Amino acid sequence: MIVIPELWSEADTKAEEALRQAAHDSDLLSALVAIDGLDTERVASSVGEPSLSDQALAIAHTIAEWSVQVRLGLDAGASPRDALVKVLVSDIALQGDTEDYFAPENSRVSAVLARRRGQPILVSALWMLVGQGAGIEVVGVALPGHFVIGVEGLIVDPFAGGRFLSIDQCRELAARALPGRPFDTDWLAPVGVRAIAARVLRNLSHALRQRDDERGIYRATRLLAVVEPDDGPVWLELARQTESHGAWPEALALYRHIARHFSDKREGQIGELKAIELESKTRTLN
Repeated sequence: MIVIPELWSEADTKAEEALRQAAHDSDLLSALVAIDGLDTERVASSVGEPSLSDQALAIAHTIAEWSVQVRLGLDAGASPRDALVKVLVSDIALQGDTEDYFAPENSRVSAVLARRRGQPILVSALWMLVGQGAGIEVVGVALPGHFVIGVEGLIVDPFAGGRFLSIDQCRELAARALPGRPFDTDWLAPVGVRAIAARVLRNLSHALRQRDDERGIYRATRLLAVVEPDDGPVWLELARQTESHGAWPEALALYRHIARHFSDKREGQIGELKAIELESKTRTLN
């Protein structure tokens, strides 16, 4: 697609491709690895089958080991939630980061594993992966402002150490993020990999903006466009960022895409106007 050397590397292109495939395959771990920026290249194993690179493989092994421990707890008679709490909270000390909530590291799976702390969605995602690996039905629940999970039909908050949440408590959490808005029971529905990846990227972008990390912001926005292909504002933001960095031909291509793909929306109209404006600029320069 677009190559802006100071903002986008060959490794970023691999991550972009890996994220697109992970979203298609509903592969949560691969999506988190791609967002993290780890080496996502697959290499041939000794038996001729493709395998993940060392960094991603190490993460997968860690999660698998934790899943085995949870499975042992289940076999010993523990409930699914209690087995997860025993391993992930009591033994591993995985917790929510309340001290530096918006640190970019809290949105990167490798850092969360290393530090044993993160934002609600990353901590919840790890609970999902470990629980699913142990054969437990664990799904993501995207409450406004606070991501939680469903464990065998019960709502659990991994950020708070795995406490159970009642419907009233879910309402309270949603009201903090969206005061005055009625509670929507659809917020309790399970969400897929695309929605989880998009939320992680939005959180990461927010954290990077606080640190004026232009390269990181551009990368997060571009990856967000991969998992939110029909989100006009995301594409418009990507085009604007591209233009602001002086990559006018690339920005022009993006504005034209927006004008075509979102022709019946406000973003399409803006894209068309911006494309005309940039075409005029590029003609003047040439």
